[in-house]
Amino acid sequence: MIKKRTTGNERRARNIIWNAAGRYDMEPAFMAYFPDGTPDYYFDMVIGLVYKWLDADKLETFFDSYSSDRRSDEFDAFLWLGLENCVYEKEFSERPVIDKMRTDRAELFFKNQQTLSRQQMMYQSMPVYTQQEIRWSEILGRRAPLMSAREKKMAESLRFSGKLDMDGVTEEMERFLFDYGEKKERSHIISRVLRHERRRKDSLIVRTGTGEGNHPRAVSLKHAGLGRFAGIKEEDTGYIKEIFGECRIPERELALIENEVCTGGNEMCRLYFAESGTAGAGEGKSMEALEIRKSRDLQRDRSEKYISERAALIRSSIRTLSAHIDTILSSYLKHLPEKAKAGRIRPELAYRIKLVNDSAVFLKDGDETEPEITADILLDASQSRMHSQEALSSEAYIIAKSLMTAGIPVRVYAFRSIRGYTVIETLKDTDDRECRGILSYYSGGWNRDSVAIRAMGAMERFGNKRILLILTDANPNDSAPFITKDALTNREYEGAAAVKDTADAVKELREEGIKVGAVFFGNPAHLGNVQQIYGNEYVQIRRNEQLAQGVGDLLLKMLG
Repeated sequence: MIKKRTTGNERRARNIIWNAAGRYDMEPAFMAYFPDGTPDYYFDMVIGLVYKWLDADKLETFFDSYSSDRRSDEFDAFLWLGLENCVYEKEFSERPVIDKMRTDRAELFFKNQQTLSRQQMMYQSMPVYTQQEIRWSEILGRRAPLMSAREKKMAESLRFSGKLDMDGVTEEMERFLFDYGEKKERSHIISRVLRHERRRKDSLIVRTGTGEGNHPRAVSLKHAGLGRFAGIKEEDTGYIKEIFGECRIPERELALIENEVCTGGNEMCRLYFAESGTAGAGEGKSMEALEIRKSRDLQRDRSEKYISERAALIRSSIRTLSAHIDTILSSYLKHLPEKAKAGRIRPELAYRIKLVNDSAVFLKDGDETEPEITADILLDASQSRMHSQEALSSEAYIIAKSLMTAGIPVRVYAFRSIRGYTVIETLKDTDDRECRGILSYYSGGWNRDSVAIRAMGAMERFGNKRILLILTDANPNDSAPFITKDALTNREYEGAAAVKDTADAVKELREEGIKVGAVFFGNPAHLGNVQQIYGNEYVQIRRNEQLAQGVGDLLLKMLG
């Protein structure tokens, strides 16, 4: 949540800016804050250096020139990255210690990345976040994140040279906005359009003001709170349909599932079952729908490449895991019946013994067997999985292929929450032998784990024993509130309340006889959550090499 800054925080930010500028006779037009309201000391220093080296009045006039654009906050964040590089190069010879300060800020970015709350993650402008990650990775000498050609070009454009004067900086900023201000294909566009809340930046550089939004483009620091969610509107339903296509479950059947699943604290939620991205979902013609399709196709290409580059490791993992599964499930095999002259009689055919002298009206266990188990795999496809999409799709691919090799029918789903809907997308059905649909997995939105898990329990049952494997980061979080009997006490769907609700959902499925386990791939800080939700029936995976042994051990726990 964006919280109102205290007087102390404002005073500290001003002091940093004044010290860097070397003057105390001006009121800075910009200040930098982290999302929790504390000053971003490094960027406050950058603001001060802009006052020292450049014409701040001209800069403010330039920022005002596009203030009416709906993406003005995003443009601000891009341009401040450019200005940061410019004043760093100008100041370095006079103040070498700035190099250490810059490195510390880069390290802080990645430290905060590990502890960022889901709301904070969701409020990011992902194109901005990607450019920040590229910048700080370069500074620390880290391996840069996977970049599209466009993202790489943007990063190069934002390295404003320290040799530029104010006119040169203005030209660079104008060139950048000309090149990237129009709506074009952007990597991770799905993260921007799959939600309706405003986003927040890692470094919240804002216009100074009272916090009431009373100055032009000054940020309003009042949190809208739970009142922002007033239930699902017709436009939200239309948005979901345009992005994901028609719901694959008939309306009457969907209503029955919702009546069973969307109750209690989740009573304001809705369900939507979509086909895989390869099956024509998201055929809408709006600009957002078209951009999502492009982004999804780009992510599929990345996952295909990831699988191709690791083909030998993946084949080995499938062989190993399928062998584990064969051993574990041997006691769950049932012999298919065959006709015999002795055994269990078939009453409807008993007449044939006397009438046509046919004694083969019995059944006995034959040599052919099939497992008494079916498996579902459920992937968290929320925004927090953005940097792990290729790894997660390959994990699901390996598990699904291994189960199929062992003769287990398997279905694969992805889920995310958007505008009050929990969308469950089919990536692989039981008759898909290739499993390539799994590679259309992509992330965006929130995740209301409890609703998705209960929905899996409410779906059709085959009569066999069911396994449900959930690939999760064990951090449920949604923009729609958690409803209580007293509307005044409604809470954000996050933290302990969301974890308990998810644990209750898992418990309900287990009481119905469904074997539920988790493949945990996420922040170690959430290990406590995964233990509370799934007990000891989970495995933590850090890389694909651990998957075969880890999932094999997990299935042994679940079925042993």
